[in-house]
This record gives sequence, structure tokens and C-alpha cells, in this order.
Amino acid sequence: MSVRKVKTPSKMFTSDSVLLESIIVNTLDGIVGCVGKSLGPGGRNIIIESDLPGIPNKNTKDGVSIFRALGSENAYEHLIIEQTRDVAIRTVNEAGDGTTTATIIAAAMTKNLFNFCKENPKYSPQKVTRLINKYMRETMVPFIEESSIKINSKNKNLLEKVATVSANGDIEMAKAVMDAFEITGFSASSHVTIQELSGPSGKYDVNLVEGFPIDKGYEESIGKFHPAFINDQANQRVVLEKPLFILFDGKINDYAQINGMLQAIGGAYVEGRSEFKNVVIVAHGFSEQVLNILAFNFPNPGTINIVPLKAPFSQLANSELHFLMDLSSFTGAKIFDMQNPLDEFTEDDWGESVEKIDIYRFRTTIVGNPDETNIEVRADEIKTQMEQSESKIEKILLEERLGKLTSGIAQLKLYGSSTGELKEKADRAEDAVCAVRAAINHGCLPGGCRVLVNLGLLLNGLGDDVANQIIVPSLFAPFYRLLENAGYSEEEMEDILNMMVTNKKKVYDVENAVFGDAKKLGIFDATLAVKQALINAVSISSVMGTLGGIIAFPRDGELERQDAKDLANFNRTLDNADNFINEANERS
Repeated sequence: MSVRKVKTPSKMFTSDSVLLESIIVNTLDGIVGCVGKSLGPGGRNIIIESDLPGIPNKNTKDGVSIFRALGSENAYEHLIIEQTRDVAIRTVNEAGDGTTTATIIAAAMTKNLFNFCKENPKYSPQKVTRLINKYMRETMVPFIEESSIKINSKNKNLLEKVATVSANGDIEMAKAVMDAFEITGFSASSHVTIQELSGPSGKYDVNLVEGFPIDKGYEESIGKFHPAFINDQANQRVVLEKPLFILFDGKINDYAQINGMLQAIGGAYVEGRSEFKNVVIVAHGFSEQVLNILAFNFPNPGTINIVPLKAPFSQLANSELHFLMDLSSFTGAKIFDMQNPLDEFTEDDWGESVEKIDIYRFRTTIVGNPDETNIEVRADEIKTQMEQSESKIEKILLEERLGKLTSGIAQLKLYGSSTGELKEKADRAEDAVCAVRAAINHGCLPGGCRVLVNLGLLLNGLGDDVANQIIVPSLFAPFYRLLENAGYSEEEMEDILNMMVTNKKKVYDVENAVFGDAKKLGIFDATLAVKQALINAVSISSVMGTLGGIIAFPRDGELERQDAKDLANFNRTLDNADNFINEANERS
């Protein structure tokens, strides 16, 4: 009797160089065609259909939001989109802005690389990418850093210009962003949250709330399990009202470590002795087993909501413990460790001063009413440590911690008459806040692609074929897209570029068709955004330009439709369960 072996799922693959180049170039052209449409004051909005029932569609000019929404029915194209998207998103995560510029440069550089290698067969793609990376390290990044204008008390007004450019020319929004930074202080640790409210368009309010920001979100804390915890799909965040905090100085490797405490919290809620059903566990780390159990339980309406959060790590010794001590002073929660195990808790150890926690992909905001005495005591301890600090980096890190603990959080309220308008505004406001924060830390540059054009002119003068035929035209690509989106003809583009070449110190105001001084026109970009856009564009082109094959699972339309139906039914079941529980509570 013969037995047939079970095979792995079938896949599709190709290593045909001509076909690969065609797929890559066409896919990148499609990405740039959509993402690039949003660049500059002449950029267009893109409507993104929501993939979940009950969540409104999104109308945005935000490049990273557009890139995240892209996909393709073609398995090869979809794989390329995912590969390039992951690298491009690093730009916005590290600098807050610049994804669109990174995407345009990457697409142009990849196509130019292909063309160069065809015309120069003795140059392999690997050799070319090594040369491009060498130029990036030795010429491009140093040039950008040398061109950067450092922010100080005398030129602080440049920050508003950076905010205005990132807000797509919305002067009122830029002023509101600056008001928010005025409240918290102009530092890299300043934290601004954005709230969307129904009301008259163009209205902005700024106020200070008691809060504690954390430079870590669900990406690093929860990893691959994070989709199970996201309960605000529209904003891709985890939101918990009135959460209790469990703080542990160590890694939680076994669910048994926290099971007793969680059972007690759940029992108190069910018995009516407590109103708290949301819990945040903060520790040095979590095992995959613990994350798996918590991810399985979180969507269940019959259980308490438990979210794991990893304590941030810094260069200082015992940095996780110091963070837990800061958080303890804000929340009132006790810190447990091996000497004080979690099974020795009492109901006084949980802390009840927090009103809400918002956990985004790479950041977290805690809003509450902390005990002022606890904050003052902890602030005095940090100040003492600052006086005794033995290095500059130690003092900087301590200053940042003190600022987070004592400065609070500025809340920027946006008003709009529709959900689409609010989402679009929120994206621009987020870009402006991140750009200002990056400029405070790393400085700013003359905008309107001025530095990219100058860099292209510098490389063009070196007389190297790789620089002239690949890098230089790629650096000019965002400037051409900026003008194209504003309705300029090819002849007008060339005339304006010639003006830029003739006078390297002036910028072109695309919206008002004026050529002049950057400070007078108010056109500036955050240095970090430009630098990270360039670095990540080179990274994408290095991957795409040296690709030798693609292996992908074929798309199954019927299976995907069924999966979508199952997800919709699951969400409806959760909604019905929540409604049933709420009605039962109201009756009781």
C-alpha cells in the first residue's frame, strides 16, 4: 500500500531578470503615483476605504497612511509593496515626516540603478549599491548635517516655519502646535496629544493635562500579538479607561506569576467591589507564552482587559527600574520584584490615579491625576541624581525623565464638521508635532527640496558615473514631483530648476510662485526628516535593485473573502456581547 506524503502549500516564484525588473519598476511607479500625489502644497488627498465594519473611510494627505493602506491582488506586487513599506515607515517612526520623499527617491534610484547596470554590464547591482551606500555615508549624510541650522533661543521662530510646512501650509494649525510646545517647553521630551472633536472647521484649542509620556508602544512591547489588543481600529491604538497598574522589576516568563493578582482584580470587579476591569502590566519583558495568553483573553468581553507594556531601556544602569520608579510616583502603584513577589499584593498596591492610557505603535500616553507629593518627592530625587551625574549623557537622560514627570502633556484639540475632515487634520497635525520635535533635537534645513538639489549639484561635480546617472537624478525627483503636483509644465520645471542651480542659497515657494530667502518665505524642513528619508530611500533601492528572485503564496480571492466575512462576524459578535453586558449592568 502506497502512502502519499502531505506537501507544503504550493507557491509561485520567478528568477527571470527581465520579468523581475518589470514587476519592481511597475510596482514602484504605482506606489509613487499614489503616495507621491500627496507631496507639497499642491498635493491631493487620497480616500482610503476602511477594512472594518462601522469604521469611517479616511481622507488624508499623509504619505505614511497612504503607504500603509496600499496592497495588490498580484502576489509579487503585494510582496514588493510590503517590503518597501516596512523600510519607508521607518522614516516616519524615526523622524515623524519624510515618507513621501523617501518613497519618491527610492523609486527613482531603483529605476536608475537598473538602467545603469544594463548600460554598464561590468557593474553588478551589488557593486553599484555598495558605491551608493559609500556616497551616502561619506558625502550625503555629512552634507545634510553640515547644512543643518541648530535651534536656539534666538531662532526659535524657525520651528513655526517647520510646523507650517509639515501642516501643508496651515498657518493656524502651526500656531496651535507651537502653543502646545509653549505649554510643555521646547524640548525633545515634550509630549503633545491630539484630540478630534466635532465643531466649527479651523478651530483649535490647546490645554495642559496631567500626563506621563512613554517612548514605547505596542510594537516593541507586544510584537506580533499586537493586532489582538487594538480596540480603536480607526486610530490604530489601544485605549483603556481608568486602568490599574501592575509594576514588576523583572521579566514575566510564566503566566502563573500574575494569575493570582489578575484573578483577584477580576473577582473584585464581578462581585461589584471594584469598578476597574482594565489592567496594564509594566515589566522588563514578557515571554511569548504570557503574550499569547493575554492576546487570547483580551478580545473576550467576559474577561478583564490586560495589556502588557515593556519598560523602556536606556544607556543608564538599571534604567528599567528607574522608569518603574517614575511611573510608580505617577500612578501610585507598588513595584514588585523577586523580593516582593506578585502573589503578596493587596488592593492598595494597584494605583488608581490614572484616567486613561493611549498606546500607539511607538509611543504611549498616560493621563491622570497623580498625587502631587509623590511627584515632588520623585522629582527631587532625580534632581539630586542630576547634580551627581558623572557624564553629559547621564545628565541629558535625567533631564528628559524629569521633564516627562513634571511638565505634563499638551492636548491639541482639532475641530471639524466631518469625520473625514478630522482624520485628515489629525494626520497633518501629527506630522507637524513630530517635525517640530525633530527640529528641536536635530535642527532644520531650508525647505522646498533645496538641500536635495544642492546635494545633487555637489555629487554632479565629482564626475563619477554612478553619482551622475543614478544618485543625482534621484535627488532631483522629489523637486520635480513637488512642481508637478502644483500644476507646473515641464518647461516651467526646467526654468525653476535652472534658477535653483544658479543661486544655491534661495528656495522656491511652490504655492506662491516666489523665489527668495528661506527665512523670509518661511520654508524649512526638519533635518532629521530629510536625513532619514535619504537613508531609508537608499536602503529600499539597495534591496530592490539587487533582487534576484521572488517566492510568494498565490492569492486566493475566495479564501480572503471568507476570512473577511469571518472577521466581520467575529466583530459583530463582540459588539453584541458588549451590548448585552452593558444592558445587564444597567438592569442590575
